[in-house]
Amino acid sequence: MKPNSRSRIVVLLTAALSVSALHGAPPAAASPTQRAASPLTSRATSPLAVAAGRTATKAVANPADPAAPSSAYAPPDARARARALDSADRALEGRARDLYTGDGDTFERPVAAFGPHGLQYLTYRRLHRGLPVYGGDVIVATDREGAAVTAVTTGQRTRLDDVETRPVVTAERARAIARALLGTVTEQTAPRLTVHAAGVRPRLTWETVVTGTSAGAPSALHVYVDAADGSIADRWDDVRHGVGHALYNGDPVYIDTSGPAGTYNLIDTTRSGVSCAGPDGRVLTGADDDWGDGTATSLETACVDALFGVQHEWDMLREWLGRNGIDGRGRGFPIRVGVNQTNATWSGTSVEIGHNVAGTKPLTSLDVVAHEFGHAIFQTTGAGGSGGGRETDALNESTGDIFGALTEHYVNHPPELDEADYLVGEEVDYNGQGPIRNMYDPAALGGTNCYTDQLPDQDPHNAAGVQNHWFYLLAEGSRVIGRPEQSPVCAGEGVGGMGIRKAGAIFLSALNLKTVPWTHAKARRATVQAALALYPGCAEARQVKDAWDAVGVPAASNEPGCPPETQDFTVNLAESTGMIDQGSSTTVALRTHTVGNNGQYVDLSADGVPTGATVTFSRPRISSEDDSTMTVTAGATTPPGTYTILARGTGTVSRTASYRLTVTPATPENDFSLTLDRDQISVDRGSTATLTLTTATTAGAPQQVALSAVGLPDHVSLTFNPAKITTGQSARVTIHPSNLGPFVGYPVTIRATGAARRTAALRLTVRDPRPDDFSVRLLYLKSTVEVGNSTSTVLMTTTTAGRRQRVTVSASGAPSGVTVTANPASIDTDSYSTIRFVTSRTAALGTYPITVTATGSVTRSATFTLTIVPRAIPAWQAYTSYAVGDLVTYGGATYRCVIGHVSQPGWEPPRTPTLWAAVRPAG
Repeated sequence: MKPNSRSRIVVLLTAALSVSALHGAPPAAASPTQRAASPLTSRATSPLAVAAGRTATKAVANPADPAAPSSAYAPPDARARARALDSADRALEGRARDLYTGDGDTFERPVAAFGPHGLQYLTYRRLHRGLPVYGGDVIVATDREGAAVTAVTTGQRTRLDDVETRPVVTAERARAIARALLGTVTEQTAPRLTVHAAGVRPRLTWETVVTGTSAGAPSALHVYVDAADGSIADRWDDVRHGVGHALYNGDPVYIDTSGPAGTYNLIDTTRSGVSCAGPDGRVLTGADDDWGDGTATSLETACVDALFGVQHEWDMLREWLGRNGIDGRGRGFPIRVGVNQTNATWSGTSVEIGHNVAGTKPLTSLDVVAHEFGHAIFQTTGAGGSGGGRETDALNESTGDIFGALTEHYVNHPPELDEADYLVGEEVDYNGQGPIRNMYDPAALGGTNCYTDQLPDQDPHNAAGVQNHWFYLLAEGSRVIGRPEQSPVCAGEGVGGMGIRKAGAIFLSALNLKTVPWTHAKARRATVQAALALYPGCAEARQVKDAWDAVGVPAASNEPGCPPETQDFTVNLAESTGMIDQGSSTTVALRTHTVGNNGQYVDLSADGVPTGATVTFSRPRISSEDDSTMTVTAGATTPPGTYTILARGTGTVSRTASYRLTVTPATPENDFSLTLDRDQISVDRGSTATLTLTTATTAGAPQQVALSAVGLPDHVSLTFNPAKITTGQSARVTIHPSNLGPFVGYPVTIRATGAARRTAALRLTVRDPRPDDFSVRLLYLKSTVEVGNSTSTVLMTTTTAGRRQRVTVSASGAPSGVTVTANPASIDTDSYSTIRFVTSRTAALGTYPITVTATGSVTRSATFTLTIVPRAIPAWQAYTSYAVGDLVTYGGATYRCVIGHVSQPGWEPPRTPTLWAAVRPAG
């Protein structure tokens, strides 16, 4: 490998461990120079002594630190994951209107990810009439136990009912349009029809990925071609460019490699997918386990620094933030060094590392390597992907910088190495001018400190400054004791920091709520939601808000609020004005609404009641989320006039609503009557009916009156022609129920208001002349389950004609060994039933179409495809109890437990031959 090696491989120390020693807390995090002494490391994946610079040290976490790694970062258990799935399914159904779920929409079984403190994030992929929907994914977040839903979000902005699913533009034409966007094309995926719902107007598109070069730089361009007119609906490049430095991480440092003696290679089998290759793509190998010579021209040295960076970023994600690997599912990505480019890039599937402008240093510094893998984290969180426009690109670029800073602070190098800071590329001298970005004062290096409406149009590397600035303020504050530099703020007096670990946990949790397109406004809302979910109370959420305020990102109207420090509520009246004669009465609906999380009882009363009048409530004591009816009665002696009555609710606080009452004489000088040609009417849904309103002058002179109606549901329109008449005249009343309204009756009051108010009652019935009918659909159309396990879907019913009806749910076509149950087994249409499929251990493997049927006045059914596969050997997990004989997989290999224990981070099977015996090698 290298004839002038300055150090030999560190001798691995192994020790037999007693069972009792394996049931304690996980071992403290070792520094880079200490890692070789771990008794849990096997020879096959040994930490290696590498000649790559000066000695490195790393701070060990303080056990007294409340933010230190603990079992709180263990993934939720199986019961909690099952509860989360049930909670998310209910939220998906219950929030269908807010999520713009249409009749043609279905959702695939969710992909689960876990964040800091065990928070669970379930991402549902949306299909519209069988086509994938870009931007339509739904993310449901729950607490660790899976019982409470903390957030539900989607990037989609409207329903897809009007989206055409038949293309005008052919796939071949779309392929050519996308291909023309790159100068050189080496590969292109076959176009597939996709509904693009990330913008204001959803549309049918052809989606394809074109790989090649543009202006001499590598490109992996995602393109969405409008299937109606061939225009470019959207595009983004998976290749993310960054810069860094080649400052070494220490001498010696220890990296995880693999291979038996004489045939070592730079594949990290303890972190699946991580490896390091040269510019030709071949993984570096060697006869000994001593890599690099500490020079900037050595490919081995570049790989040492690159692997050191990604391995420590992986460990930081696990120990600080509770994330399983770079992609959140236990996998990483390969690295290629020595690439002939003045950049380091994330290609969408790998990290490609070149050199600085002068060609003197490889871009393999700690913050640059972590930056590029930060793009991978961005791509694999939330709804996934990196598209969404220049504002999304800026947030993606900032994400890389933030994970670079987090990794630097996790490693905690001494000042003579690449110490922890908030500068990007300060050691590389990329273009001869020092660091390329400054997170505490982005404007100092040409970046943007404060958000403006023009930010989305700026260069993403400069626009990244806004979120970088926010993260620094959240982590450190605007004034840091002992540091000469102070971070400027765009608004307010200043911000106090919470520490980088807390800030990192909030940031990663927010990324798990990422939708397309990702914007600063969405990032603000998601980080506030994350702070409220992670930390009880409101201190951290206020800090998050203050930091966003300080960089000029405003709060949206729907931003989550902090739990109120005192109980509060509001009082609302359905009408703010009323008119009655002396000796008569009127009613108005009153409703209270709880503000915050704590309800209370409210006593109702009224102030400002005129002489001789009374105000009563149908329920004088109600909860703070309830309703009552207020009746106002004017006495025979109540003076005519206009009065303001305050409807008051009294609990821990007092809240009021105003009601303006006009009292008219019992026998006014000018009076009139109001009649309808009928007092009840039935109207078919979607049709129109008319009736005649007649007035007559009963005393004094004729007067002009205004016509109105109360008691109408939202889906029924009622108009008057004309809307104002003189008493003695008539008007036509037109009633039109929409096609969406239910088939029920409504008590409607028709009013004519002049010097006095007169009313007429009308009973309105909305009907459907068609026979009762309904439709059914399944929330999930298919599922794959291991034999002996179970799965479920949801049968949803919709009344399509006539009235709601009771239907019985059943299933047919299940093979032997499969039990299908419906809960509930009998439902009303417009509701749903959970269908569970339970397979026994003797059920035959295969794929089975199972018919789920709802039977009422008619029978409607839907088909669910159940695939039964053999039971898989589970993957190894930390914080899990293993007994002798248990089988697990890790890194593609199979292991058998030889000593019972509770696994801990760092005790992976390849590292612990005293605990695990290899049964089948990888590959």
